[in-house]
Amino acid sequence: MKFSVLGPEGTFADAAAKAYLKTQPYTDVQFDYHPTFDQVYQSVSGDNIGLLPLENQLDGYVSATLQRLQVADVTEIGEITVPVNFGLVANAHQLSDIKRIYVQFKTEGQCQKLLQKLPTAQIVTTSSNMVSARKFQDGLAGDAAIIPQSQMANQSATLKLDNVADQDNNNTRFVIFKNQPANLEQLANLQLTTNQFKAPFFVTPAMNDKPGTLYEILGHFARVNLNLITLMSLPTKSQLGEYSFYIEISGTRDQQEVIFTTLREMTAMYNIHLLGFYAD
Repeated sequence: MKFSVLGPEGTFADAAAKAYLKTQPYTDVQFDYHPTFDQVYQSVSGDNIGLLPLENQLDGYVSATLQRLQVADVTEIGEITVPVNFGLVANAHQLSDIKRIYVQFKTEGQCQKLLQKLPTAQIVTTSSNMVSARKFQDGLAGDAAIIPQSQMANQSATLKLDNVADQDNNNTRFVIFKNQPANLEQLANLQLTTNQFKAPFFVTPAMNDKPGTLYEILGHFARVNLNLITLMSLPTKSQLGEYSFYIEISGTRDQQEVIFTTLREMTAMYNIHLLGFYAD
């Protein structure tokens, strides 16, 4: 089986993929590394699986992943959360000597306290933390990079600072998916391996400018005591002011019939884009 993740090897996505495999019975897995979200998604086919970051504790949801899930015909089969932390490497004797710093687009939001100490440094955004490390290795005097703490020992640098994230307690949640549409009826009959489930999906109202639309959507879950743990709005990109709502519901095994009955009822009023139903 091929497992597609953001690469190269050594990224947090790579660590998350390996942590996930420890919880699963898969054998003979080949890792397939890609530099962008779209390439990870496009590389997954058949019974192969992929992994993308969904949420960071400090910087919130990963918009690039949500935007892909909003339109993608995928089935999420699980998730994994891993701790993340960062270090700084620099070809400089002190912070004030740093002229340019490489930082991954999501890492930047997790290391604001450090970056505020570098007001004159040019911030160069990269696609992955390992790309930041590689660019630093190929760089000049005055260059710096924020990289995974686990990679600090592999770098030769004049200046090194450990644990530069805004707080030590920092985690990122990743979702694992197959490239096939989530089928409501098939998932409704899925036998859970644990007592807890999670169900992610998008809800798009037919009319976004109707007063009380969101109140009505949330009421479907409140009336049957389903626990809503995530609510995000994303533009549909069809026209200004039109939004979809990304929702995650959690519950117990005895609520499985309730969640699917509720989703069936909602399909008569809204566009429901189900993404999965899996043991949490």
